Amino acid sequence: MKAAVMRGTQQLVIEDVPTPEPGPNQVLVKIKYSGICGSDVHRFQYGMMNSGSVMGHEYIGEVVQTGASVTLLKEGDRVVSGGGTPPPDAPVSRLRNDRYSARTVGLGAITVGGFAEYITMDEWRPLPIPDSVSYELAVLAEPASIAVHAVRRSSFRIGDTTVVMGAGPIGLLVMQVLNAGGAESVIVSEPAPGRAAAAKVLGASLVMDPREEDVVARVLELSGGLGVPLAFDAAAAKPTLQQGLEMVRRGGQVLVVSMAWEQVDLLTVEWIGREVEMKASYGSEPIDWLTTLNLMERGQLSEKSMVTSESFIGFDDMQSSMERLMKPEESVQIVLVP
Repeated sequence: MKAAVMRGTQQLVIEDVPTPEPGPNQVLVKIKYSGICGSDVHRFQYGMMNSGSVMGHEYIGEVVQTGASVTLLKEGDRVVSGGGTPPPDAPVSRLRNDRYSARTVGLGAITVGGFAEYITMDEWRPLPIPDSVSYELAVLAEPASIAVHAVRRSSFRIGDTTVVMGAGPIGLLVMQVLNAGGAESVIVSEPAPGRAAAAKVLGASLVMDPREEDVVARVLELSGGLGVPLAFDAAAAKPTLQQGLEMVRRGGQVLVVSMAWEQVDLLTVEWIGREVEMKASYGSEPIDWLTTLNLMERGQLSEKSMVTSESFIGFDDMQSSMERLMKPEESVQIVLVP
């Protein structure tokens, strides 16, 4: 089978690799779509993935072969890349390591992910895609589960006015989850024109361009000078964490759901006196995947303006697409069609 293989910093090579064979309790999935995540781009950009590894974790596909002992799935089932509840005897996830590092995890071992034609999965791991959910929407299941997890971990309450900084896939999905959960309004800050336009289409109450206006001052103006109760940093840009901590009200919260791979600026004297809170969110749990698929099935999450005809690429476009996503302007979600 073909796969996009890491062969050094900012170097992806399309290679023929062995097609995996499922074990007794595994399924073989033919990958339909595989979304490119921001974390994939960062590992590509900074060389934080072992040579020989195949990245990609936002994939969906169809079960084409089952192991001899498989009972949960059958050939022809459409599945997402995760969400299942591990059995008691499953290996402990690396996420449970007390010193887990999102920066260096790609250097732990050579891994095979979804930037390939096929992948094997333990039968408990993937969840079935509801019949009414299209492949184009389902490919957002993994990042949407991260958005659901972030909102669940936050201090969000029905009726809150919130701010989302960054309208990449995670930011746009956080915005949709907040709207589905009963937010009074969701204000978005995004400089890239294509992503700002997507935020407007998908339900942002207001979209600010941080290059054209002081977003902290605007949020304070809109909130009567008090600030908002909650802001999400889904950008990891140099100023966004500081902006978030300045724009929330006394006792407010900034939920960080993005990873800065370079130093960011913080001036604590601007916000420490209001005893604001910063909280991190990373990854997702089975309940987040189930909630995501329920929201998709009920029509409360949309791929509109995120996954379009221009989103899809083939293996030959992987290198250039990763390079382009290092500084995204127009692209929202890029999807590999193996």
